[in-house]
Amino acid sequence: MRRILLSRRVPSSLVWLAAAILTAGGCSQHVAAPALDAEASSAEPSGEALSAVEVALRPWPHIVRVQGTLIEDESAQLGAKVAGRIKEVMVDLGTRVDEGQPVARLDTEEFDLRVQQAEAQVAQARATLGLKGTTPDNKLDPSKAAPVLQEKALLEEARLNLNRVRSVSGKAVFTQEEVQTRQSALQVAEARYSSSLNAVQEQVALLALRRSEMALAVQNQHDAVLRAPFVGIIQQKQVAPGSYVNIGQPVVTLMRIDPLRFRAGVPERTALGVSVGQTVKIFLDGQPAPIEAKISRISPALDLGSRALMIEADVENGEGRWRSGLFAEGEILVDAEQQALTVPVSSVVAFGGVEKVWAVKDDKAEPRPVRIGRRDAKFVEILDGLSAGDVILTDGRQGREGVVHVNREAAPLSDERAARRETSGQNGPDSIGQ
Repeated sequence: MRRILLSRRVPSSLVWLAAAILTAGGCSQHVAAPALDAEASSAEPSGEALSAVEVALRPWPHIVRVQGTLIEDESAQLGAKVAGRIKEVMVDLGTRVDEGQPVARLDTEEFDLRVQQAEAQVAQARATLGLKGTTPDNKLDPSKAAPVLQEKALLEEARLNLNRVRSVSGKAVFTQEEVQTRQSALQVAEARYSSSLNAVQEQVALLALRRSEMALAVQNQHDAVLRAPFVGIIQQKQVAPGSYVNIGQPVVTLMRIDPLRFRAGVPERTALGVSVGQTVKIFLDGQPAPIEAKISRISPALDLGSRALMIEADVENGEGRWRSGLFAEGEILVDAEQQALTVPVSSVVAFGGVEKVWAVKDDKAEPRPVRIGRRDAKFVEILDGLSAGDVILTDGRQGREGVVHVNREAAPLSDERAARRETSGQNGPDSIGQ
């Protein structure tokens, strides 16, 4: 049995027509879709609204930060003014002493003997001049000294003998040789009188010398006891009893730590803004609260090595709480009324070493490079790139180019608004960066 297969032929014209219709429909759908997507993306941005903030001026006092050290107000190595053997040291490390208090004593036996010797020499000189008892040295009249009075009497006798000879010379009682002898005797008496006056003057000068030697011996006796020149604390004891010290050799080191001095170097770029009387807050490690002081002294010249200006501020230390040598950081209030253009720290992002923010204008965001200055935990100072009134994204990491929705109500409060809320009890004050 033969099976016959029959097939229904479709006219070729219909096949081509159907293919053309399908092809035309598919192409039109493929081309139109991107155009609709682009229009929709430009008109209706996707995602939730972003937080934005308005750039504004804020009070930002100009403060210069420095590093320095607390040092003693005065420090001195107390050395012996005379040479001798140490007999006693009355202080040790950390001992507080008053002005004039003895700190060490030398063996004074030799100094006592020198004082006795000087006193004996003074008494000898006074006896030579005829001074007795408590008669002051300046009451001596050289012309009335015993040697002078003796020579004066001999001079008067020689003058009388010569006058007697001259009164009878015309009567040929005395020869010419006798007259000349009497004249020579008078001249000798005058010379001896003058010599006696000079000898007395020499004894007066010798008495003054003996007085000076006695005063020096007494001074050496007094200097054998070493005394503190000011109120302070012993930092170091260099010798022990029995040690022999020469003149000027250190015995103890004394320092005054009330007040202390905060000494620091101000960088050259800010040195011109620092002056005496400005407030400086001093921060010490381990101390929660800063110490407030005033700049007391400023060096007249910058250090050529560090290019820094040396300043000092006095720190009260009556209780001895602070120690000399402590490292400290200081903040000098240069201008309390200064303002700065600031933005939140989170709004600044860095890429490739360039800081930028995302500025919003006419609902479009664009990156804008900025130059920043000071910063604290909340705000950053903008030196260049923005103006007051500009709107930027609060979080720079959310920035993207194109149309964005921003929520201005979520932006941080300005200082004036915060102050009004603080006054009304609705909010606390903003923390302004230093």
